[in-house]
Amino acid sequence: MFTLRKVCLVALLAAGFSCELFAATSGLNPSRLKLKVYKVAVSTSEFCTNPITIFEEANPDYTDFLGNPTLGSGSLANNTYNCLIFEFDSVIKPTPSSTSDNNGCVTNTEFDLDVCQSGTTATLIDGTTVNCGSGSERIAMYLSTASTETTGSPGHNAFTPPTSAADNMHGFNLANGLVINGSTSGAFVVNGNGKIEEQNCPGVSCACEFQPPLFSFR
Repeated sequence: MFTLRKVCLVALLAAGFSCELFAATSGLNPSRLKLKVYKVAVSTSEFCTNPITIFEEANPDYTDFLGNPTLGSGSLANNTYNCLIFEFDSVIKPTPSSTSDNNGCVTNTEFDLDVCQSGTTATLIDGTTVNCGSGSERIAMYLSTASTETTGSPGHNAFTPPTSAADNMHGFNLANGLVINGSTSGAFVVNGNGKIEEQNCPGVSCACEFQPPLFSFR
């Protein structure tokens, strides 16, 4: 029998979630990154089956992940959880820490970034399918030890779970699972250093973008 333990999920460092690969003229660090998180769940399976909800918020506010926020807490049985699932608003709000070479990214200037583009399908924790369009939508992102994807290469979808050991085009790589053994505080580390980059610069479509960060637990 597993003992239920309290897990407190804390974000230590974060960046954005782009599922496209862009040529860039510079890589910058974020100074702020605001996300609106509705729900967080885990699964012992690397294929994210039978997810267990840690916490859920019906009307969340945008939270700066770089401020080391406590995202929420809940009880989990002693085990290793190899999949982490976030339900969040598809519009995130990054802020570059400095200005890029062609002014596509500007110091301390927050911008909105819709990370789930038209034509992409997202699967929520309860199995509901969301067809992404333009603007704000509730979507889910799957982080799994089964996924080897770290760059958001063409054909990759971070918003649906991997389904087999050979399926590395769904979800993002989770470097290590969350181990619950006794009373645990889980620090969720999202390494976004150097992940803010210009897209299509210089030019009329010059813009600021995020490349996928690296995910782990500590």
